[in-house]
Amino acid sequence: MTPAPAPYAFLKRAALVALFLLPLICSNGWAQEEEYDLDFDIPDAEAEDDSGFDIWGQAELRTIARFLDEDAALYKQKFFNKHQENPAMEFRFQIKPEISWEKGDIGAYVRPRLEIAWSQMVSGQSAQLDEPSEQFFKGDNNWAGQVMAEEMLLQWHPSPSLSFEGGKKVLKWGKGYAWNPVSFISRPKDVNDPDRSREGYYLGWADMITSLDGPITTLAFSPVVSMVSDNINEELARGDSTLIGGKFYMLAYDTDFDVMFMAGDNYDTRLGLDFATNLAENLAIHGELGMRMGYRKQLIDSAGSITERNYNAVNLLLGARYLTETDTTYFVEYYHNGEGYSPLEMRRYYSLIEEGYEAYTTTGSGNLLRQSNKVASEYNASSAGRDYLYLRVSQKEPFDILYLTPTLTTIINLGDGSFTLNPEVSYLMTPTLELKPRLTIPIGPSQSEFGEKVNKCTAELRFTYFY
Repeated sequence: MTPAPAPYAFLKRAALVALFLLPLICSNGWAQEEEYDLDFDIPDAEAEDDSGFDIWGQAELRTIARFLDEDAALYKQKFFNKHQENPAMEFRFQIKPEISWEKGDIGAYVRPRLEIAWSQMVSGQSAQLDEPSEQFFKGDNNWAGQVMAEEMLLQWHPSPSLSFEGGKKVLKWGKGYAWNPVSFISRPKDVNDPDRSREGYYLGWADMITSLDGPITTLAFSPVVSMVSDNINEELARGDSTLIGGKFYMLAYDTDFDVMFMAGDNYDTRLGLDFATNLAENLAIHGELGMRMGYRKQLIDSAGSITERNYNAVNLLLGARYLTETDTTYFVEYYHNGEGYSPLEMRRYYSLIEEGYEAYTTTGSGNLLRQSNKVASEYNASSAGRDYLYLRVSQKEPFDILYLTPTLTTIINLGDGSFTLNPEVSYLMTPTLELKPRLTIPIGPSQSEFGEKVNKCTAELRFTYFY
């Protein structure tokens, strides 16, 4: 790609910085007014604020200690020629203001993100971001930083039953909590932290809704169109493309149903459906079924030969949520990843890495390790296996300790029996400050998914300030 001219780069950086300073300046100004102006009249509700602006957000500091497993296959693949501190410390600071504006039937919303990180783990890698964005410390082994827009869109609501949106948006298709196999036009969730906000894609979107009498009470259709080109939605397709899709919604017999589709050039056509309903006041179930037509799956054997298999991949998710009288919440999901790898395919991959590492330590040749890296983005991805079980148990305010919620999550690869344990505690220290310590402990035998992870254990302490 041709580098941006200097004046353009300066204006882009200035605009991104202004995007962050605006809410900070505004919130600081309001805070001072609330602190010192104690003698005031209660304003008329209609005259209180007619600007239409609303600003809020959060700032987050994360301290992470990574205890590395130097015998794991993925550690050897990634760091075979790089010394790493063990444990490796990491610090991340992130600020995400959210700004909305509404005037009559039009509105706008933007959520930029500024992130600065320092890590003892040697990386030096930079991700390709959608515009507008800016990366700092490119090529640096320890520092990383970026400023970008997670969401940025315009809205038009000409009537209660019709609305249009355009811009960068996280389109939330599907009913699942940890996975969404029908989320065709959104970036995947972090299965270890599904509630974390994500970056959206650029798209145009409409909602048309009608209400009916009888067992079917609501019908809706939501068409969507999205473009893929350099630095815009690049992860969506294998090249330049115009994607067209949509979602049909129906509420019948107190059950939500969705049918969705997406198609375009350089893109595998996808079809899907989902449902969600309450079986009782404290018990809800949901499910998703997605099909990816003509999926091309890369396979590698223990000798390093790469082949491709073409087939229609079927992905399935079934889940339930149960709330007890004592405020204990049980959340369970089964996920079949039709695009994933079987335990045998994963073992062949790990065997290749082990043989490659052995060759490197004895002869200095890194050919096999470099060959394994050609498919690392598929084999090392989160939820790269075929069948998973997700179980999450949380207890609200145990022992009458206000604002405290301990949670235990486990994710099990049903194919190889490996799993991860994620205990965490969320404590709201003040109405605006949350403290969340958490551990991530992958457990499993050799040549299993969680047994070959880079980290033996990850300890994290997260402070989040809401404003």
